[in-house]
Amino acid sequence: MSPDIMNRKERLEARLDKHGIKEHRVNYLPYMEFDDATFKTPYEAGCRMMILYVVAYTAMALEEREGIAGWLKRENLWPHVAPSERELFEGKVHDEQKLIDFSWDGECAYILAWALGLVTEAPSPSCPIDEQQLDEFVACMPALGDELGGFLNILSYRARAEIYDENLFHEMATTYFRDLIFNGREDASDIDRNVSYKRHYTLNWLRRFMDIDAWDDTDTST
Repeated sequence: MSPDIMNRKERLEARLDKHGIKEHRVNYLPYMEFDDATFKTPYEAGCRMMILYVVAYTAMALEEREGIAGWLKRENLWPHVAPSERELFEGKVHDEQKLIDFSWDGECAYILAWALGLVTEAPSPSCPIDEQQLDEFVACMPALGDELGGFLNILSYRARAEIYDENLFHEMATTYFRDLIFNGREDASDIDRNVSYKRHYTLNWLRRFMDIDAWDDTDTST
């Protein structure tokens, strides 16, 4: 196995240790390998990032949903909007918990912005993005209503191994939390389960985990 894979494995395990997950290790080195040809294109990731960004906004500003839906259609992003998200824009979502869940999609948008190199800092798994990270994120995003073609067509990924390793961290955190449920042990980590799951889900979508293409169908099994 290459020294690069061994170094990535050691960094991943050190990061898990730092956040209180000490018993989960990469015992099968091919787990660290990936095929970057399966990744969504940067254009597709950018479309999804913009949709998640405005979904989170719309969940807190329902009066603007029709205008935002019209903008997504004008910019040819509507085909990329998931069925569950279309219900939000069509005024079919009234359940308060569903609206709260949609508002958390800003975390998903941010991790895609990080994968695309638009923001510099990977967010801490211990908490949601902070005010400084949010400001950097908003500053790099087109304004609502802007034309998007020029922005979306020049996007590119940061090092794909870095993206994959971020995905593996959250995948192993999901495994850890699921194991806690089955064995009845207390959580010894400092990881925020909700934000880690959101990032796990998003990065699984990005790399088409289990060859699943659609956002609503993304798999987080481990």
